[in-house]
Amino acid sequence: MSFSLYNFINLREALMCLTIPKKVIAREGDFFIVENLDGDKQKVKSIIKVKEGDSVITLQNMIVQKISKKEVEFIKNNVLGK
Repeated sequence: MSFSLYNFINLREALMCLTIPKKVIAREGDFFIVENLDGDKQKVKSIIKVKEGDSVITLQNMIVQKISKKEVEFIKNNVLGK
């Protein structure tokens, strides 16, 4: 079975939906404090440039992607059912 770029893109999109969107609320040195939709906070690092107020996706305590407010609302309403 071959693995094409198309399969990778679909897999990447599916995996991004498995994490809860978070908002960057503060920076502490090399770390960022993020808050999920339930108000739970977490201290993480980032592999991309982010600032306070950005909506992000994390993976294993690392910010890996920024997402739009529209994407947050879609995930909140259609995936998490909140």
